[in-house]
Amino acid sequence: MRKNPVYFAVFISLILSLTSVTVVAQEQAKGESEVWINGSVMTPELLTEFEALYGVRPIPGKYWYDSYSGLYGAMGYQAAGMMMPGHMLGEMPANASNGNTGVFMNGRNLTAVEVNYIAALLQTPAMPGRYWLDAYGNCGIEGLPIPLVNFYEVSRMRFGSGGGDNFWSSHFSAGNSDNGNTRGYVSVPGHGPVGYGF
Repeated sequence: MRKNPVYFAVFISLILSLTSVTVVAQEQAKGESEVWINGSVMTPELLTEFEALYGVRPIPGKYWYDSYSGLYGAMGYQAAGMMMPGHMLGEMPANASNGNTGVFMNGRNLTAVEVNYIAALLQTPAMPGRYWLDAYGNCGIEGLPIPLVNFYEVSRMRFGSGGGDNFWSSHFSAGNSDNGNTRGYVSVPGHGPVGYGF
């Protein structure tokens, strides 16, 4: 599992709340005590590893996870947040979000909510096609290594940064980290602060 210096940014504003994502995932897995990610059950060892890494044990439910960008969400729904990329949790299905826009990001068909958010951020329609997104916010066309845009930079230019350190904020949330981004927090309405690396 590789560490990445950028875990949170423009897509954090897609989070409705961690609580609502958990409620949706729990509702889908009603009566189950297992955590499903990309169609596979997390082993007790992996659950323990996640708890040690993130400071909280995943709540039983059904989720999807994009190992390249770090985006995740409840199965059948749009992105809910970001975590570290690189976890080996199986292949994310193309229909993980039940998207039908024809805009594919790392193989996942995005929902209308996500496509509309991207269009609003970039101030131009998001064109159907196949794109890649990494955890640094770089986005490009599948098969071409050069990014077309960096969502984090566009967001920073449009909405400003939070100050001289690593503080950031969006219309939804805020966070901060140390210079190496090995410790930090994200404050999520309805859930409170979530720390990592402590």
